[in-house]
Amino acid sequence: MGYSTMGFAAGALLAVHGGVSWPVLWGAVSSGLFISGPLQYLFVDWVKTSLAIGSVFVVVLCVNFRYCLYGLSLLERFKGAGALAKFYLIMGITDETYALQMNCRLPPGRPLRTYCLMLTALDHLYWVLGVTAGALAGSLAQSVVSPEKVQSATAGIDFAMTALFIVILVDQCRERVNRMPAIIGGAAASAVFIAMAAVFGPARARADMLIPAIVSIVALLLVFRRRLEGSRG
Repeated sequence: MGYSTMGFAAGALLAVHGGVSWPVLWGAVSSGLFISGPLQYLFVDWVKTSLAIGSVFVVVLCVNFRYCLYGLSLLERFKGAGALAKFYLIMGITDETYALQMNCRLPPGRPLRTYCLMLTALDHLYWVLGVTAGALAGSLAQSVVSPEKVQSATAGIDFAMTALFIVILVDQCRERVNRMPAIIGGAAASAVFIAMAAVFGPARARADMLIPAIVSIVALLLVFRRRLEGSRG
């Protein structure tokens, strides 16, 4: 349900605010090629503004860098899978899929790779169906009601992803051991925004702070890694 509803919002956003022809096709293809909630939402702005491929590469690398760490802990579960299966399992890693794969309670001796492959395929399917359905709904709405009214009615729909991460953040902060990463992230992002706003102005800071903020957060987490691991131990 989470994949379908978040995907629906992303598809509707693409159809209404993306400014592309054939939004249903765009939604189906994009959601099929990459399974990432934040990137699916950012994809709308990238298409609309024709963002340079170099900037896209940097943002994708920073946003999805955590999946490299996820993959290291999944090596044993993927063991024995064929080359194509491994490629798909790697491509299909997401936060929710990873959590379910790590919490698998199959009896000893059962092949974990089969469970992981089926789980990845199902989550991928839910995501594609959600995005495609949202794009279709957005397109149909604009054909029935004036595009201006539809755009006004869907203003702020991109906050759905932000709301999801806020819920996750609040849930993590309830556990004392998870508060320090949140504090580091908030402090680093705020410092980057204040510094960029002072130099380039608030509007430019809001538009371009994502990459510097992510780099700063990752750097600080690496610096304090041992202390954070020690607090959890």
